[in-house]
Amino acid sequence: IASMTVSPGSSNIAPVAILGGGPVGLTLALLLARRRVPSVIFDARSVEQASADRRLLALSLGSLQTLAAFVELPGNALASIRTVIVSSVGQFGRAVIDQADMGGEMLGATIRYGDLITTLAAAVNSNGLISVRRPLKVSLVRQSPSSVEIELDPQGSFSAPLALSAEGFGMGATGSTSHAALVADLEVDGIEHGQARERFTREGPLALLPLPVRAGSNAHRVALVWCMSSAQAERRSAISDGEFIDELGAQLAERKLRVTSMQSRSRYPLHQQARDQLFEHRIVYLGNAAQTLHPVAGQGLNLGLRDGVVLAEQVGASYAAGADPIQALHAYAQSRRADRAAIVALTRTAPGFFSTRFAPIALARSIGLTALAVVPNLRREFARLLMFGVRF
Repeated sequence: IASMTVSPGSSNIAPVAILGGGPVGLTLALLLARRRVPSVIFDARSVEQASADRRLLALSLGSLQTLAAFVELPGNALASIRTVIVSSVGQFGRAVIDQADMGGEMLGATIRYGDLITTLAAAVNSNGLISVRRPLKVSLVRQSPSSVEIELDPQGSFSAPLALSAEGFGMGATGSTSHAALVADLEVDGIEHGQARERFTREGPLALLPLPVRAGSNAHRVALVWCMSSAQAERRSAISDGEFIDELGAQLAERKLRVTSMQSRSRYPLHQQARDQLFEHRIVYLGNAAQTLHPVAGQGLNLGLRDGVVLAEQVGASYAAGADPIQALHAYAQSRRADRAAIVALTRTAPGFFSTRFAPIALARSIGLTALAVVPNLRREFARLLMFGVRF
């Protein structure tokens, strides 16, 4: 195959290429289709492979509202987040962000990666403006003044006016690897359904996120995400389940939480990186291709989805005006600057701020948590930042 020509639906305008068929790439294609912009998605994994991914994702209220425009997420795959409790080991101060702070709406929900992919893929496959090429690797991207040429593996090529790179294409596994996260599924006594916890330990942040309730079960199931140094993660990966639960329990003891069982313990390295420039001529970076964040506060996917909303608006306006879509990219980068800067700064500084034993900083973090607890307007603004990002 020397070349590939794709004409989704009945549109007579050139489709853009989306590199990466994960949640951000699929959502971006649906956002573009709403604005009558056709697209072609390339991804190295089949839908079956992607659907087998059991990682847990945290969707903010803003992300749920974005997705609701295209899909109905399966209720049995979702676990709502209605309360978030933030605390720090060995320090006074404890903040509770409740759905009442958001006018009674839930703060967000969790869903397995594979369940989200399955739902989004079905919506994409039924949309005539979107074509999908899976499994197919992008081996090379070349730019010309008027187009992007995409070489495909094992063979083939594709030409598009824009290449929208999501899911990490072109970033590589660079950045700091001195820290890792341990993840597991737990059953915990002392935690309520719909409750999430962010517990800052001296080794790193520890999150407990609700899992969907199993039919016929009253157990309080949560997902653990515990960030720490790579050395500590390696040591804890090797100890028995009982020893691990004891060490985890020592971090939760102050809040009367008791872990009763654990499954699926695993470890993955933490990479943190962010691009200075969101586009290079006709290649645009968003989602993990633009920034890979620390998992504290669960902001990575939500920031990527907000990238997609703004990019689709800007590119859609250019197509509607009959203009070259490259003209939209400066406005896209400018409009994403404040939100990206705020969330990247939060996820980079929060773990160190809460782990240090330096007395003035320890006092400051306790005062900060207390302020969130007792000043409703401050707490609501912080909640809005986490739910919707920086908005003007």
